[in-house]
Amino acid sequence: MNILAIETTGAEASVALINENEEVFMEASDQKMNHLQNLMPMVDILLKKRELTINDIAYMAVSEGPGSFTGIRIGVASARALAQALEIDTISVPTLQSFLYHVPDYRGIICPIFDAKRDQVYGGAFQWICEEDAKETVNCVSDRGKDQHSYREVVTGGAYDLPQLLMQLRAALLTESSRTTASEVTFFGDGIMPYKKQIEEWQKESSNDNIRILFAENDCRFQKASSVARLALQLLRDGRVKNYNDLKPVYMRKAEAERRLEEKS
Repeated sequence: MNILAIETTGAEASVALINENEEVFMEASDQKMNHLQNLMPMVDILLKKRELTINDIAYMAVSEGPGSFTGIRIGVASARALAQALEIDTISVPTLQSFLYHVPDYRGIICPIFDAKRDQVYGGAFQWICEEDAKETVNCVSDRGKDQHSYREVVTGGAYDLPQLLMQLRAALLTESSRTTASEVTFFGDGIMPYKKQIEEWQKESSNDNIRILFAENDCRFQKASSVARLALQLLRDGRVKNYNDLKPVYMRKAEAERRLEEKS
């Protein structure tokens, strides 16, 4: 059984394969925002390297968003087309949650933030928790893989003004239920570049609360199809698959052109 995962929500596209043994193989482009040109050739290269054909794919997975509106549309449309042609089901993978699989052994708070322009970010906060704690925690998603971990949503994914996101994050860190590990937060995503200074200032203001912040290194800072594939396998095990007709993009905010049209109206 093979899942083919597509990631096009960020600046650089990637594709990955994962099998039932949780073995993952990925191809990534080093060209920015060139998804239409690179996506299908990368799929072809990946399959050839694994000595597979497109007919060996059992499920199509795609990073659903948020992220680049154009990138999301390319990824979802490509996944739908391939699934329709192959007559297979799809797996819609929440982009923000996929960052959990960048650091599967990390027990601090994982906070991906994408630059949404207009002084906003797409962001959320998530945390791996042990199986014992998961039994008593709401909003958990089970991972039935070999590590037997679950995760919880500390701050709901959405479009935020950065101060709003940080306020919710601080409040969550101060609750007793969030004390499963030290109050350490690692930020991921392209929102780090424009907002790093503001985040550092927030941390200094919160120093009495013992909140420690880290910024992911470049090699694991951005979206990756390998993490999309790992989360897709978890979702498959949980029975969360859908027909290609039901596969939809998740923008979390209206497009700029749509907002301007509404403002004129």
